[in-house]
Amino acid sequence: MVGLYPRTMSGNELPIARESATALPDRTSAFFSALLTEQFVLQSVRGVTVSESSSRASLYMTTLSGALVAYGFLAKTDVAPAYLGVVLPIVFLLGIFTWERLVQTALEDIIALGSIQRIRTYYSTLLPGADHFFPQPTDRTAVNEVLDIGTRSTWRDLVFTTSSAVLNVNAFVGGAGLTLGLHQSGLPKPAAILIGILAGLVLLVALDAYQIRQFKRVKAAVAAAA
Repeated sequence: MVGLYPRTMSGNELPIARESATALPDRTSAFFSALLTEQFVLQSVRGVTVSESSSRASLYMTTLSGALVAYGFLAKTDVAPAYLGVVLPIVFLLGIFTWERLVQTALEDIIALGSIQRIRTYYSTLLPGADHFFPQPTDRTAVNEVLDIGTRSTWRDLVFTTSSAVLNVNAFVGGAGLTLGLHQSGLPKPAAILIGILAGLVLLVALDAYQIRQFKRVKAAVAAAA
């Protein structure tokens, strides 16, 4: 391997980048610096997921509210049914895409927090008594715990996630759109309303169940890696 490495100004050989880790003079300090960098990156990832979730939820709600305001100006005109027939499917699809991405960002946040907790576990072993400054989660009231929102068997906990809030609104949009479509097709209003309500509830329950499974899967993976 002599002669294969580039040399510094003093004539010392430099290792290839892929092999440089084995040539570090103090690998312990390098590892600690890498941990600090990794924790900073993970904290940035968490901030990005929260920011993206807020932006996507705001975009959906703004689009929906704008569509409803525009419908208010057209409600008494002949083009109102056609307007709803075009706008509601678009808003509904936007809601589905937004909800799916909000679930993904929530899972990304859980994974990043789990990785941060592993790094904090290492910090707590550096000195005797260091665990006082880096508390680890032991129950649902612990500091920095990954809360089980969306992972328990009760539906009540689902309302505390941004994705569930968007899903609830979008289920109403889908049900209302189906009701209007069926009524315009000649179905009596009571039957159209009943079918729309049932369709919205089925959509809500099915996607909520999907969300619960995703949260459980990711949280189990995080716990296994701890």
